[in-house]
Amino acid sequence: MEEFVKLIEQILYMENFNTEVTPDLKERFVELYNSYGNNVPDKYRGDVNRMYNKYAATSQVSSNAFSFSY
Repeated sequence: MEEFVKLIEQILYMENFNTEVTPDLKERFVELYNSYGNNVPDKYRGDVNRMYNKYAATSQVSSNAFSFSY
C-alpha cells in the first residue's frame, strides 16, 4: 500500500507540473490499483478514481495494440 501511495503522489506531482506520465508508471498504477484500490486513503480517493479511468484504458490498449485476428 505504501508503494501505491508513493506512486499516486508522484503522478499527482507530475500532473501538477504538466509532465507527461510515462507508460510504465501508468501500467504500474493500474496493477497496484487492482491490488489496493479499495483501501486507498480517503484524501486520494477522487484522484485515484480519475487516474484509473484515465490510465486503465491506455494500458489495455497498449498491451493489445498488436493483437488482431484474421
